[in-house]
Amino acid sequence: MKKFIWIICVIVLIPIILVGGAIGFLKFADLNKYKPQIEEMAYKYTGLDVKIAGDIDIGVSLKPSLELNDVTVNREEKKLARIGNALVQISIMPLLHKEIVVDRVETGNTEIFYGEKDSVLINHLNAGMESSDTPISFDFDTVVANINITGNGKISSINKIKDSAFNTIDVDAVINAMGYTLDFSGNVDGLKEKIKADGKYELTYKSNKLSGNINANLENEVPYIKLGVGSEKISVKDFTGQKQAALGGGWFIKSAAAADYIPNTKIPYDYLKMVNADIDIDVKKIVVDNNTVLTNVKGDASVKNGVFKANVKNAVFKNNTISGSAEITSPKALPYIKLNIKGDGFNLMDFQKNSNVKKSTDKKLGAIDWFIGSAEASELMANTVIPYQYLKMANADISANLKTLTLNNNMSLSDVKVNATLKKSVLNAVIQNITAGGGTVSGNISLNADKKTMSTDISGKNIILQQLYKPLNTADNEVSFKEGGKSNLLIKINTSGSNTDQYLANMNGQIIALVDKSVLQIKSLEKLQGNVLVQLLNMININVNNKNTKLKCAVVRGDVSSGVVKFPKGIAVDANDFYLVADGKVNMQNDKINLDLQPFSGKITDVNISNVLGGLVKITGTIKNPKLGINQTSTAKNVIGILASGGAYNVGDMVLSADSAPCHTALAGTTYADYFPEDKSATGAVSKGYTNTKETIKDAGKQIKEIGKQLKGLFK
Repeated sequence: MKKFIWIICVIVLIPIILVGGAIGFLKFADLNKYKPQIEEMAYKYTGLDVKIAGDIDIGVSLKPSLELNDVTVNREEKKLARIGNALVQISIMPLLHKEIVVDRVETGNTEIFYGEKDSVLINHLNAGMESSDTPISFDFDTVVANINITGNGKISSINKIKDSAFNTIDVDAVINAMGYTLDFSGNVDGLKEKIKADGKYELTYKSNKLSGNINANLENEVPYIKLGVGSEKISVKDFTGQKQAALGGGWFIKSAAAADYIPNTKIPYDYLKMVNADIDIDVKKIVVDNNTVLTNVKGDASVKNGVFKANVKNAVFKNNTISGSAEITSPKALPYIKLNIKGDGFNLMDFQKNSNVKKSTDKKLGAIDWFIGSAEASELMANTVIPYQYLKMANADISANLKTLTLNNNMSLSDVKVNATLKKSVLNAVIQNITAGGGTVSGNISLNADKKTMSTDISGKNIILQQLYKPLNTADNEVSFKEGGKSNLLIKINTSGSNTDQYLANMNGQIIALVDKSVLQIKSLEKLQGNVLVQLLNMININVNNKNTKLKCAVVRGDVSSGVVKFPKGIAVDANDFYLVADGKVNMQNDKINLDLQPFSGKITDVNISNVLGGLVKITGTIKNPKLGINQTSTAKNVIGILASGGAYNVGDMVLSADSAPCHTALAGTTYADYFPEDKSATGAVSKGYTNTKETIKDAGKQIKEIGKQLKGLFK
């Protein structure tokens, strides 16, 4: 950055050097003889060491002119520029009055040095003035690090510069490079000492315009810049897609590879060493893309000794106020980010790009399809690489405090309070509170990029389903809750892997969801014929349309081990119209199902075993294409007959459960073991005697045989 500022300053100074030198040259008859005096005069006018190695000739022109060759410009023994040749034209009329007025200066083959051997070549530089009291106009073009730069403008008149002892120059210049236009108006001070610049700027690129005050100081080895950045609108997409090759590879734009952290990603740490700066930011609107617009962005940033700090005092996004800070030190230290997000409302649907998902509350979707249905997991979760590299980009502290978080048109959360830390490639997110359906969700999620692991421990308490999901509270929907709906959930999972397939294969833990006593209004299930639950209800001839159903409880309990979800009688629904228990497993690696599911109607007693045996369902196949095997009720008659006659039929393979407290049984051994009461009545004890588990039944042949004798003649 300092080198670039030097180049621009020297380009601006060259007309002064040549004009000042020309005034001195014309005071001597034998120009070559008086080179020392001429060089001394140039120093007096410019404060720079000027050495003329070539000859000084009278130029051939319609106007009096001088030709200078091989001129070097030094400052404190450091080479700043070498002018290969220059033509200085003198106005004729002022000469008649013994006044010297330089009309125009043209240079070619001019090098500006920014290192011991590094330089850039100015293709041309033209400068001229009407008189010693009028501003000096100039224009130039050059190439710096493969970047073409052109410029034009005006600087102070020669007399005004002389009056300020060549310490102050007024500058009004326009510089163009890479599609950017920089318009600067101000002054440059301290030409004989250390250069300082102070003024106003306007930077334009496509539809973007930045403006403000700028102060630059080149006193030290690393220049200092104080900059105000104001804009009505910045469109980020205008700045994307620029080819890296077009930016060049020299000192102007460099980048350092952070290969140890993010392969193939460049972080421009070299910028931090090029300049020290303080920047104030006040931007009305920043458009990231069609869905992401920040407004009223205020903040500041600084670069000090290679350390970058940014502070966002205020930014508004989707009615949310964002504040925070970031810090970048060096390639050996990860950037640090501190971010606070506060807001009245945050809508995730705003981020859905070109989504085909229906956002309306279309009744055809059906609440029951969301609540209890079948999901095609292989289609919803294609194998995806886990982007661990993002966890290696920075260390961070992030907090979010949102009054509402909208997931879709039917579901929203409130009082969202989440804190997260990212340190040494490990992300720990703590959910302090999320209010969902009047209940609370809390827990934590952890991701370790180095070990490639993930763990979750999330619980939800007293969530009212119809408050959480709007269609469940709509009376004209297929299914709605009239009363109850209180639910709890537990997700305690850990896994590892590089992609989602490995995550599923290595998953271990437990998932629990339960619903307490409720009254469901079921209007119609005709539109939901593809649902597995509806198929089962039809198979057992339960009419649940246009009536209220009292739900005693419902439970889904899955124990996950190495990607296999086992349901130890873990799916249970107990209602006044039907009763359902499932036992078995689902393999998440290949989506295969192996479930014994037993729906039946009526009260469970020791005399209606036909209902228990008759409704047994075997579900196999995959989640995407389940296959149902049904035992017709007529088979129960044969089974009972075999039992009554003392046959050896293995009823343990048929009977899944006739437990009168299925929800209590489903939660055995979990943190919710005592949530639903155990049935300690005589009926419950009798039913347990022959239906506690399949294994118990298999070993209880004598007892089953006696039961069969008691039921002899039941199906005559």
